[in-house]
Amino acid sequence: MTPSPIHPRRPAFYLTVIFVFVVYGRFPEVMDLATGLEFHSARIIMGLAFLATLLFGGNLRAVFSKIGICLFAFTLWLCACVPFSIWRGGSVKMLRDFWALSIFSYVILASAVQGLEQCRKIMYTLAAATIFIEVFTWIIGRAEGGRIAMRGGILANANYLALMLVMGLPFCLFVVRTKTGFSPLKMVSLLMLFTIPVTIAATGSRGGLVTLGVMFVLFFIPLPSSQKVAVGVAALILSVVAIAWSTRSALDRFKVIFSSGTPVQLSDSERSAVESMDLRRTLLLSSLQLTLRHPLLGVGPGMFSVANANFIEETTGHSDFDAWHETHNTFTQLSCESGLPGLFLYCLALLLCFKSLYTVSKLARGDPERSTARHLAFALRLALIAFTGTAIFASNAYAYYFPMLAGLCVAVERACKEQFASSVAAGAPSVPQLAPQVGWVQPRFQPGVAGGSKAIAWKRPPGGVPRSGDAAR
Repeated sequence: MTPSPIHPRRPAFYLTVIFVFVVYGRFPEVMDLATGLEFHSARIIMGLAFLATLLFGGNLRAVFSKIGICLFAFTLWLCACVPFSIWRGGSVKMLRDFWALSIFSYVILASAVQGLEQCRKIMYTLAAATIFIEVFTWIIGRAEGGRIAMRGGILANANYLALMLVMGLPFCLFVVRTKTGFSPLKMVSLLMLFTIPVTIAATGSRGGLVTLGVMFVLFFIPLPSSQKVAVGVAALILSVVAIAWSTRSALDRFKVIFSSGTPVQLSDSERSAVESMDLRRTLLLSSLQLTLRHPLLGVGPGMFSVANANFIEETTGHSDFDAWHETHNTFTQLSCESGLPGLFLYCLALLLCFKSLYTVSKLARGDPERSTARHLAFALRLALIAFTGTAIFASNAYAYYFPMLAGLCVAVERACKEQFASSVAAGAPSVPQLAPQVGWVQPRFQPGVAGGSKAIAWKRPPGGVPRSGDAAR
């Protein structure tokens, strides 16, 4: 087996593990709800992790990858938009309270996590954070309006709870596929593959359910035929359990996706869901109109609700309470609050993340020794798809979800390239040769002849064929 580069476990990595668990698992607010105490640990740990990265050998050059350059350019563009914001103080507060944590999340993960082993441990940490959210949802969650959610904090919004769970589900799948033996983490992660979809259905989040369906299709298609039947039957049983467990209100929200009934024929919960869809459609149109009115610098980071309320009052002559909402679409949020350049930079960073994972999959293809890298890339790709799908239904432009995943994409690509380079330096086979080398007789493939199957078509023919390089001896 080809040895991979060994990276020492520095204080920066240990603090990064704690930081990822605290931030992604929403540890402070969950502990506030569970104990009644006030925890303010996220920013403290973020500062310690960043300081340790600077002092103890973090790879800061990796931060300035193509993905990092796009995120830093996006950050500078947000700062440039602030002086032209309709409320400069509100935009500054948004950058300080939300985007600062997000960009530092990227810097810490991209620089402090080194090597495939450390990437694997970070993925396990993300799985543990997802398990933490799921367990406490069942312990201290409550059903309000027929939708399960936390009692307070951001996760009191059922849509955001569904977002966190659907993004964390691929990491639980990663643990099941890569963890050896019967460890507690593997057993609990396997259980999460069944309970998290049920919880997502119970939240009544239509965006979460649609995204979960897309993720399942992408997971199901590449499965071997021998596994598809078992997975399909398990998914069918799980769907029945989710329907039986969900409340009538949650099911009514899903029903209106396909329903075309008149308001008189709808129940109260269905009518509420239809009104929610209509409001989202109105907000989407308003965000597009504000984008056309402010295409370059936008209305200011985080200022859509203020700008929309002013816009409605100017055009209709009276105020509207429903105007004071977010866009419920990350991409139109970016376009109307930071202009088209901000939207371009953010989307470019997202596309580069998918490209980096494609590079990792290509390097690991066909090599059992790089199976960990292949599973890392697959899980991260599903998580990015989960973020992209839910971003269509929620305003997450300045949240830490995407920058954290982007930092991990950078770390995984760098680690995979390092392992690839070390295997080449050690004389291990790198990539399949596409053309014959000097002194090599290319074997012929003869279908139907004994020993001529595709699996061994490129093996060396027996007897008398010189090896590569023999001609030069």
